[in-house]
Amino acid sequence: MTHGTVGLLPAGAADISEELHHLRRRGLRYACRVVRADRGGAHRTGGAVAEPLLLLGGALQDMYAWPRLERYIAPYTPVILVDLPGTGVADDLPAHEGFDALADAALHLLDVLRLPRVNVLGASYGVPIAYRMAQRCPSRVARLLLAGATHRVTDSMRAFLWEAVAHIERGSPEPGASLDGPCTANGAYADQLVGYLVNTAEQERVRQSAAVQRLLRRQALRTTWRQSLRHATCHRRVLDPALIPAGGIEGVPALVFTGEYDITTTPEQNGAVAATIPGARLALLKEADHMAHLECDAEYADLVLRFLRDQPLEGLSYCDTYEFPVRV
Repeated sequence: MTHGTVGLLPAGAADISEELHHLRRRGLRYACRVVRADRGGAHRTGGAVAEPLLLLGGALQDMYAWPRLERYIAPYTPVILVDLPGTGVADDLPAHEGFDALADAALHLLDVLRLPRVNVLGASYGVPIAYRMAQRCPSRVARLLLAGATHRVTDSMRAFLWEAVAHIERGSPEPGASLDGPCTANGAYADQLVGYLVNTAEQERVRQSAAVQRLLRRQALRTTWRQSLRHATCHRRVLDPALIPAGGIEGVPALVFTGEYDITTTPEQNGAVAATIPGARLALLKEADHMAHLECDAEYADLVLRFLRDQPLEGLSYCDTYEFPVRV
């Protein structure tokens, strides 16, 4: 038997409110939004989720980059979106600092907000941060979701990232121009970025592929010099040969998922990460690639919500699921 979505309230159907929190750790300022909604509808459509959801997004995203997902999920549980150091409104993270420092900042956020336990969703660049949180403090993570996970970027992606770093760091704004002005050297970079985040070879099979490609290219072309330099630092961090630390994770329910056509972090790479977490599940969203949150946003949100509610994932019409055995 196959099942569709679980009766999500339409995105934007509930009244949304938000709180903005400013944080500081080791001299670095950063911020988060806590998005809440009227939860009356949640009780009509299957029940609320006890723990808030902390969302750690991609390297090119900020805490305002997930509007549809936050509107789908907020009626069921608060959603915490964060600009960790090096992203959004936060201070720059020194280049020598890695994902351990970012995980420390995320855990500090939980302390400041007085949250003993949260659900954590790490997407792409957020995966190594979320993984470290669960590995280091499993008692703080009720459920772990990793979207677009890999131990190490592919060789072709590695070559692109090095080229992108060199391209950005070679460039400079015109004399007298502001670092907050558009980075005029981003044309070729934008095209290459789209080619590595979207599976253009399978674009006829991926939903909304053309629209997503246009959106990504537009965003890349609007990037400022300041943002581009930050992206270069993030790219260097992603080149770490050990994005996923050794030792695995014990005692945390986990879901690893991506689109079936993902070439950025392939299904096999996501499966290899899932295999490090006893009892983890792997889900592959149909007609989607690495940008699944844009291509099939309702199904993406439905999968997340099902996992947060401890509901069955088998037999869903929009994805295939696989389970990794629990160690005994």
